[in-house]
Amino acid sequence: MSDRLPAGVPDSGQRYVALAVRSRRQLLDVLRAAARPICAGELATAVGLHVTTARAHLRVLEAAGLVVRSLSPPSGPGRPRQFYAAVAVDGPGDGHRELAEVLAGALSAGGDEGRRRAEDAGRRWAEREVPAVAHLSSEEALGGVADLFRRVGFAPRRIDDGDGGYRLALERCPFRDVARAHPEVVCTVHLGLMRGALSRFGQAGIAEFAQLQPFVAPELCLAGVPGPSATRRTG
Repeated sequence: MSDRLPAGVPDSGQRYVALAVRSRRQLLDVLRAAARPICAGELATAVGLHVTTARAHLRVLEAAGLVVRSLSPPSGPGRPRQFYAAVAVDGPGDGHRELAEVLAGALSAGGDEGRRRAEDAGRRWAEREVPAVAHLSSEEALGGVADLFRRVGFAPRRIDDGDGGYRLALERCPFRDVARAHPEVVCTVHLGLMRGALSRFGQAGIAEFAQLQPFVAPELCLAGVPGPSATRRTG
């Protein structure tokens, strides 16, 4: 029997990816606290985003089954306005942490297959967050990874290793509590994010050698990216 979900039903990885960006969690917070559907412009103002950016995040949340969209009744010329509302989450509590726990637990139950799906979810996340650029240098690509982790909510700090490689000291994980309970899932999603971003930046040869060491200290993970010379010696 296939374990694929029916068309149109978001999988656990898709929901995790949707929740892993701070701006999306902020939009969802506003919608959960509201007693009525809210338009994209009002949501953008509430969280300090440009309305175009807010709409892009709302599309991801909608595709993941976390929000629903409706149209206002026609009131004159022009297209009707679009309004958004949060989808109720079944189970104890209604916060993102509880939902992330459920999703991570579902993925971790799959063993090696669960880890593969978690990394794939991270790579899909990178596809949404990083434009494909074919001509970045390895230095520019590695800097782009640091910027990506910063946008996601980490506090990355670069440590050069020689040979053109480096490590990122990743502090302030946005899913710290869930990651401690399910490092084989959450940290593997972040590894997929890093590898996917490097590939999008035109550094697929380096991407497959990238590694992530979870919780080398209570509040610290290390992401390692080798330089081109190290990958040539290994290959």
